[in-house]
Formats: sequence, structure tokens, C-alpha cells
Amino acid sequence: MASRIHVVDDDTTIRQMVTLLMVEEGYEVAGSKDGEEAVRACLLDPPDLLILDMMMPGMDGYGVLSALDTSGLRDRMRVLALTARSSEQDRERILELGADGYMAKPFESDDLVTTVTELLALSHEELVARRMRDKDTAHLLSQLESLFDT
Repeated sequence: MASRIHVVDDDTTIRQMVTLLMVEEGYEVAGSKDGEEAVRACLLDPPDLLILDMMMPGMDGYGVLSALDTSGLRDRMRVLALTARSSEQDRERILELGADGYMAKPFESDDLVTTVTELLALSHEELVARRMRDKDTAHLLSQLESLFDT
């Protein structure tokens, strides 16, 4: 059975492009145009992976991550954050809120496919270890960035 992916982006072009790319890779794909719609869809039928835009009007990606955590769904799915924000502080915040991966926009299609494939291939134990490692790395990089910005 194909892994199920839910793509959330308020930009229709990006949402359609990511959806088409994932369908071409053999995944079952659904989509949402905003955070509220995405949370409702995930509550009804949690996907294996959520590809989540972080900057959207209304409930943004940070709100979605928080809602998923509150509902208990966060541990049942993987989350790949897509964002135009690329500072280490942003990355640290995104990973702290529970994203399993982070990709800056604009992104290369091949990189997205590789990242999605890698995330979906991880066992639960590997995913937990990766979350801890990524949070620690993001925190250290954020501290370094702060030191050099002053």
C-alpha cells in the first residue's frame, strides 16, 4: 500500500506542484489550502506524512503543529516543514514544535523527493533519534547565528 501524504500550502501553484510530484512517485496525496482545513483532515484520517507550509494566513504551520500535538496526532505522522524563512532561529522553532524535517523555499524537486523518501523510510525508533539530533543541532546553530549577529 502506498504511503499517504497530505500537502498544506496556501499557494495553489506550490500545492499542485508538490501534489503532482508526489503522485508521480507513487504516493496517495490529498491537499489543504490552509491550516484549519489541514487539521480537520488529519483528525479524520491521519496521513503518513504532512508536507506543511509554515507561513499561511489564519492558522499557520506553527498553529498546525501545535494543534497536532494537542490532539495527540503528532506522534502518528511525520511532518516536513516547507518555509521561506531560513534563519537558524526559525529552523530551531520549527523542529522544537515537532517537525521531522525542514526545507527552505524555493526547493529543488529532487531534494523534496529524497527528503520525503527518507522520512517515510525511518522506523519509529530512528525517527525519535533523528528528532532529538535535529533539535540539538538546530539549537546549536541558532546559538552560533546569534553570536555572529551581535
